[in-house]
Amino acid sequence: MIPRLYYILICSTCIFAMGAPCQVLGQSNLAQTNLQYLYNPVAPLSFESQVAMSDTEATVFLHIRNSQQGQSLSVNYQVKENYQDENIINQGEVGIQQLIGQQDNHLYYKFVVPVTEASRYLFVFTQLNINNTPVSFRYDIPLQGENTFPATDLIMMRPDEDIPIFSNYLDSAKAFRIASIYRQSTEAYMYYYSYDFTPNPPPMAVRGAEASETMSIDSLFSVPVNDSLSFGQKGLYFIQTDTTSLSGISFRITDQYFPRLVAVDQVIAPLRYISTSEEMEELETSQDKKEALDRYLMKITRSQKKAKALMRSYFRNVTEANRLFTTYKEGWKTGQGMVYVLYGTPNQVFRDNDREVWVYNADQDLTDLTFTFAKVKNIYTNQHYNLIPDEDYKKFWFRNIDLWRKGMKSLQ
Repeated sequence: MIPRLYYILICSTCIFAMGAPCQVLGQSNLAQTNLQYLYNPVAPLSFESQVAMSDTEATVFLHIRNSQQGQSLSVNYQVKENYQDENIINQGEVGIQQLIGQQDNHLYYKFVVPVTEASRYLFVFTQLNINNTPVSFRYDIPLQGENTFPATDLIMMRPDEDIPIFSNYLDSAKAFRIASIYRQSTEAYMYYYSYDFTPNPPPMAVRGAEASETMSIDSLFSVPVNDSLSFGQKGLYFIQTDTTSLSGISFRITDQYFPRLVAVDQVIAPLRYISTSEEMEELETSQDKKEALDRYLMKITRSQKKAKALMRSYFRNVTEANRLFTTYKEGWKTGQGMVYVLYGTPNQVFRDNDREVWVYNADQDLTDLTFTFAKVKNIYTNQHYNLIPDEDYKKFWFRNIDLWRKGMKSLQ
């Protein structure tokens, strides 16, 4: 029997039947494909990318984790102007010649793609056998366009290998280096922000906090390109080789446990999504926060067993939200992170040029719940989405919070 999450995964992707391959590469409207597996923690494949660009080409680095070791994996790509356009600007295969590293089930590729002004998106298609059934997965990489700032040639690399650091966060104890792929710059400029970003407001709010927050630069200093670096101060860093441009890369320096939250102050903060303002004030101002947290959990769940189950499930979602959605701010604080913490993995995910839609299947007597995220131009990331508010969320939102507080929610 196929486990439930695997069944959802296989049914939501393109399955190859009767020995004939599904025409994934020939789909004209990619916005109609369910990308649920992107946010599924048990998906057989996970995918990360980094891109450095010049005026005429893009150097693409891929990290693919294949949990189905021993099964053949094929990787192809297409470059298109948008999700609906049938015209393919460029396409090719990523094979063994592009493999630059392998460790256990982690594969690292590097390949170069010519680009023009119309080269807005790179779509990567992978094919893998699951239970003797070939299944395909698609991953989207924005290259340039209206929702992105000018491309950069900078990549964060491991200190002793030409393999990128693919996550947007880095342990303060870990070393890294900045590589300039095309311009061969020798010096970069580092902006540091200690700003503590606020969590996303509920989806019934008129305007998201992400759209209105401003911050000031705490420090600006130069660093050598290609030298080993490490920073002890936690916060947001933005790197440029040309301070007159708007192109650069950003990353967060975190503690060694991130994306998990371990310190009691860190644990308390995400509970605001299921707590009243009075409860949060008591937790945050208490002299003994650990004792206040225990008291709070017993108050809302009325059971030590339910309190433990709540913390286990809730913070599993928080950890996954941090892993998936951390960019310039911690993942759980983003609109997508907030929804993920409270609802878990969506059943359906659809992505277009300027939006992403999550669908959660009907629960009991309720209808399907849909969240829409608008893609917003952001200097720190090409994957920034704001949750579009809607008053209709109220009837679902508070019911879901009540289930969490009663300890009746389980990990989806």
